[in-house]
Amino acid sequence: MIDVINALKQKLAESGAENVYSAFDSLPVASKGKFFTVIGMRNFECSTPVYSQYTIYMPFKAELEIKVIAPESSSMETVYNYYESEIGGVIDKLSGLSSYISGMAIKHDKNIGRLVLIVTVSAGGMKKIDRETEEQT
Repeated sequence: MIDVINALKQKLAESGAENVYSAFDSLPVASKGKFFTVIGMRNFECSTPVYSQYTIYMPFKAELEIKVIAPESSSMETVYNYYESEIGGVIDKLSGLSSYISGMAIKHDKNIGRLVLIVTVSAGGMKKIDRETEEQT
């Protein structure tokens, strides 16, 4: 689960997006920047692993929640344009995952006084884990 969130954070950073955090981050909102993005997970499900001699393949399904938080007094158009220019293209090209946007909503978060664009991404993939070999003596 953490691997999926970190991989998405890395892809966003490589594409030039700034101020991307995981939902497990505890930094205060005031220190995160004008626009910032928080990546979390709503659901995560692993299927039965497939074993080969040297590798374990772990199929999974995940529902990612990406929140784009706008500066105070921003319009909905500003938030969506930021999402399209900084985040949307990366979501569309998640390598190694089959993914699609399954939901999008915008709301005003009363706790922080900002607009929040919430994008739900359904994704599936396969985690590859190398098996350790034991030497017999």
